[in-house]
Amino acid sequence: MGDGIRFRFDFSLVGESNLRGGDGIAAPDFRKMMALVDDAVDTLSGKHRRGEIGFPDLPFLEREARAISRDAAALRAKCTHLLVLGIGGSALGTKAVHEAVGGAGRPGMALSVGDNVDPDAFFPLLAKLPMKKTVVAAISKSGGTAETNAQLALAIAALKKAVGKRWRERLILVTDPSRGVFRRMADAEGLKNYAVPPNVGGRFSVLSPVGLFPLAAAGVRVERLLAGAAQMEAIFRHTKGTDNPIRFAAAVYAYYLLVKPKATQVWFTYGAGLDRIAEWWQQLWGESLGKEREGRSPVGQTPARAVGVTDQHSQLQLYQDGPADKVFTFVRWMTGREKGNVPKAGFAPDMAMLGGRPLRDLFDAEFEGTIGALWSAGRPIVRMEIGKRDEEHVGAFLHFWEWVTAIAGTCAGVDPFDQPGVEEGKRISRALMGEKGTEAIRADFAEKISRIRRAEIRIGEDLSGPALRRKGRK
Repeated sequence: MGDGIRFRFDFSLVGESNLRGGDGIAAPDFRKMMALVDDAVDTLSGKHRRGEIGFPDLPFLEREARAISRDAAALRAKCTHLLVLGIGGSALGTKAVHEAVGGAGRPGMALSVGDNVDPDAFFPLLAKLPMKKTVVAAISKSGGTAETNAQLALAIAALKKAVGKRWRERLILVTDPSRGVFRRMADAEGLKNYAVPPNVGGRFSVLSPVGLFPLAAAGVRVERLLAGAAQMEAIFRHTKGTDNPIRFAAAVYAYYLLVKPKATQVWFTYGAGLDRIAEWWQQLWGESLGKEREGRSPVGQTPARAVGVTDQHSQLQLYQDGPADKVFTFVRWMTGREKGNVPKAGFAPDMAMLGGRPLRDLFDAEFEGTIGALWSAGRPIVRMEIGKRDEEHVGAFLHFWEWVTAIAGTCAGVDPFDQPGVEEGKRISRALMGEKGTEAIRADFAEKISRIRRAEIRIGEDLSGPALRRKGRK
């Protein structure tokens, strides 16, 4: 598949000839989906040429990555900790790559990510950081993310308390190159900053400075991350037809979006760090594809994660014997880092087959066994294996999924790059916080809430107010 990266994408268990129960893809249907994918690629290529989408260009930001790596090295010489403030696409990619490559053991700054405004989580996080040795990176393309702004105000206060007037030296903003709240703040305060390409949305931005700066500071080799993504981009551009893994995968997933819709796609991850990549994928898949369509029914799949082998013992019963409304993707590293055998003795009766064997044998058997059980039940399964747990492979894998998501969404007739449902929730939240100019929104929301017929039960509260209303009472 190219110098440096190795992947296995196995679509055998979605083919009609291999899958009982009627959920398999017949050859004529697959050919139709491939034609739909080809049209979608043409559409996306046109958007790319016109500058409307920019994620295909990110793997080639080698110069920017080198500059960021130099800046990060200079910071590591002065500080020991990095606090990233961001939410959604401004945080998930960083966490995914950091854990996937085993970031905690790298010679970089200790990375903390504040991606939630729950006071019971954020205040303890802030309190445990040695602020005299901490750099804060606030990430928001628009700069108008309420959660990140609240966190930033608290972090600045902590920096001022720790280092006084030098707080600006410890604050970095990653934002739009020319507009927005953070851009104005960076210019007004003279803050170090990095620009996010205007045509790259948050959930497609991990290979931009959104992910590159914090990852470089934490010791991740970001040039190699981009190199892997560039190899995947080259494969996509220069491989034709069903030999193209991105087009093939997009056709399979588009089939289960459109022809035989599945309510849920479940990722079973086998290998340390892959669960965090699945968390990144959940936002990418759900936010990109879950959309209304004018004149047609809504489209989308609920993205779900299952950690093998843990969740075999908690979720597999539902997946195997419950409703046949899911498609499964199994993801694992081809090889693991740790070696070691189970002792030869000390087993309960009938468990002697474990003795003296590598623990990885059992891990691999669980992987194959779970696939076999679901396949026997007629469930459609895609199997993906990643050659190595390093930056190149992780960068390539993330870029693979960005393309698959963009193509599948275009096949489904939605814009995979917008998020109108998310924006509506943000709009109401800002109105409830008293944002200027939102009085009408706030009043409309309050009026809608007042019309709800309450059916609630309270225990242990002050009940001096109106009598409790149980469900069914008026």
